[in-house]
Amino acid sequence: MDKREKLHLSGEIRTILKKVSRSLYLSLNILPEPVRTSMGLGYLLCRVMDAVVDLPGVPAPEKLNILALMRGLDKPENSAALLERIRPLSSLPRQQGERELLLKLGKILSVYSSVPEEERVLFSGLLHGVASGLEMDVLSFPGGGPAAFKTAQDLERYCACTGGAPGVFWASLYREAMRRASRTVSSFPSGKDAEMIGSALQMTNILKGMAADLRLGRCYIPQEDLDSRNMKPADLLLPSNMERVRDITSKWMYWALDRLDQCEAFVSAVPKTELSLRAAVIWPVYWAMDTLEKAAHSNLLDPGDRPAVGRSRIYATIASTPPLLLSNTAFARGYRFRRETLIGSITGGNFEGRAI
Repeated sequence: MDKREKLHLSGEIRTILKKVSRSLYLSLNILPEPVRTSMGLGYLLCRVMDAVVDLPGVPAPEKLNILALMRGLDKPENSAALLERIRPLSSLPRQQGERELLLKLGKILSVYSSVPEEERVLFSGLLHGVASGLEMDVLSFPGGGPAAFKTAQDLERYCACTGGAPGVFWASLYREAMRRASRTVSSFPSGKDAEMIGSALQMTNILKGMAADLRLGRCYIPQEDLDSRNMKPADLLLPSNMERVRDITSKWMYWALDRLDQCEAFVSAVPKTELSLRAAVIWPVYWAMDTLEKAAHSNLLDPGDRPAVGRSRIYATIASTPPLLLSNTAFARGYRFRRETLIGSITGGNFEGRAI
């Protein structure tokens, strides 16, 4: 039996995955094996790092030590040291799903130990990239009042690490799945396109969670942007200041949109015979567009006005998927409609002065 075929997420681990991945679980769950298990495993390992970085009361050096151990997960001694360090922390997360995630880390690592050697390099790239981004969280936001990234380049690098690296991992798994399905496939999804899409998805999450992050001391809006409005990160704790930063958040929405535009080429590179692979790209992109459209109308500084896409909209997207799987033109038409709707929401109907 191929070692890859031994990879398996137990029902217990799949339940945790469902609890901590929300709508992403729907995309993961339709993927064929072994892509589904590899994607799910990669997500859980990254989510462990994210959960640790979010823990209150844990010293920054300890968080950085755990991130360093995750980078070197291939070494058996690192896995053992990681379990020893995380075990005392497993009761700290506020969310039940994250507590279970840390409690079951040993079982997750046992699945990782079965990853074939040739696939380990993909996981190493993923873990290194995400750990690099989360180290920026630890070092840039020491606690207390909100602190901000210094420059736009810092925010772009953060998105490339925490969203782009998972995108490259995703594209690599897709390429391997397509090679296994057909030796005649001549074009494959671009890792660069996937990196840009992943960065855009991360930016969408940042905008959606801005108010909550500010209250955790994290201002992802760069200080150089705030300087243009003579503002400090603490000023963003006041929802009444939203209109002062509306053009700044709009700029980053356009940044995300410019990168989401790579999705047409990415989807076109996935054969129409690979229906689940195509759907697992289309859904997150459409949901991100819907989230950005809501964000354009929301007060992103108000914790009570979080721009979340409702369950009914999620399932409506799923129900409308079949024609998009068989036609690149239909997908492009649906994407471009959402794109123009989003631009109209950002500009208030005024398209002048903006080249996309």
